[in-house]
Amino acid sequence: MNKMSRRIPDVPISRRQLIQSVGAGALLAASPGGPGFSSVFAAPALQDAATVTFWTPGGSPTYCEIHTEIAEDYSAVNPNVTVNFQCGTESDAYTERLLSAIAGGNPPDATVYWDTPVSLGVRGALLPLDEMMANSEYAGVENWPAGVLASCQFGGQTWGLPVAAGTYGVWYNQELFEAKGVPSDPASFPKTWDELRALSKEFTQWEGDRLVTAGYVIPTPSDLAPTLPIWSALNGGQIYDSANQRYTIDAEPNVVMMDYFLAWLDEEYQGDFNQIQRSGAWGGYPSDEGQPPQFQAGNLAMMEWGSWGLGDFYAYGDPAFERWQVAPYPVGPSGETAVSGYWPNWLVIPQNAREPEAAFGYLDYMSGVGVVKWFEVIPDLPTNAKVPETVPTLVAEKRGEEFAEEAITFFRNQLDVVTPMWESPVQGFALDQLTLALERILTKQGSPQAVLAETQQACQTELEGVLASQG
Repeated sequence: MNKMSRRIPDVPISRRQLIQSVGAGALLAASPGGPGFSSVFAAPALQDAATVTFWTPGGSPTYCEIHTEIAEDYSAVNPNVTVNFQCGTESDAYTERLLSAIAGGNPPDATVYWDTPVSLGVRGALLPLDEMMANSEYAGVENWPAGVLASCQFGGQTWGLPVAAGTYGVWYNQELFEAKGVPSDPASFPKTWDELRALSKEFTQWEGDRLVTAGYVIPTPSDLAPTLPIWSALNGGQIYDSANQRYTIDAEPNVVMMDYFLAWLDEEYQGDFNQIQRSGAWGGYPSDEGQPPQFQAGNLAMMEWGSWGLGDFYAYGDPAFERWQVAPYPVGPSGETAVSGYWPNWLVIPQNAREPEAAFGYLDYMSGVGVVKWFEVIPDLPTNAKVPETVPTLVAEKRGEEFAEEAITFFRNQLDVVTPMWESPVQGFALDQLTLALERILTKQGSPQAVLAETQQACQTELEGVLASQG
């Protein structure tokens, strides 16, 4: 997926405001236990003919093309069902668009959701899937890792299927490393933030106020907010304590982490985060303004990226170099062990879907069959136990079968060390707040301690309100 398709909106509270503006009562009235709710799973047989509308929030050209093929494959083996696939183009506003469609009675029958389904399920915006899961071929509870399925469950019900989880690591340009005389094998990659920071300086060069090459660049607020639980855990902290249903955003390890990032910004990047962004797209995707990705251009030595990059690395023209590698995250000054995290590609059925049973049939197929084709070109890792392990086709073509196996094994192993994330009932709200907080901190509009404290209060208040509404 491209960077824009994974971005969280840069404005705060947008999801909550939309629910209020379209009428939360209308959604909650149709929620489980509400006066307008009736089980759509009462009759197990599908209609003789059905058209299933299936959305994704967005995606790179490769992502959209493969979902088109999967939809066609399903219709070919299920001629009574036509899948009308629509790839989103304005993913920054996707949740708002989805909620508007639900409230207006015209949602898709199913969609990929890049967030926790719990945040919509507790508000009555999704249908629970438990009854259909119990009678499915692939989507039964026993076929999902408990840790990832937990991000889809709340209040004794399951609101989505965790079909594919893209895990994270640190990507680096081996050719740049070797040109500097730096060992390029993964075992030699920095193990601590201090080592990463020291190495980064070896590659960073400025021409006046323009950054021309860089080692490691702190991601934009909208890209960093979703992975902040990883960085917090690397420094011995956490963002959300699911066991106690409490945010811990302003805890000491997180304040130390943001102070560390600011010191790094001052030391290596002239203390001006906006100046970095004006100089280029410092990651694996083009910027919103169309700047080419600097990693593939050979101007960025290291970056945070996920397993889906095994396909998207080649999606924006020919890279300036051939040899790259992936390594675990380094550990922060207050941390003890390396961890990873994941990006969710969860499948949900919205409230007011016209063909919920036919839609679940497609989601069940996607869980065990369609995801295999998806994985071949966009290596978001299938999580269902019935999916056989394979290697991503594109990487095998570009770098050889052995390297492809090595790379995907690395990302599969990261599933064993993921830190808890995507579990809050107000996940979308919190991501908006964290994005805004990171923007304020990195542009020096407020101290880390003060900004994180404000964000903590806002997120905890929102969480308690939602929990209270659930009794």
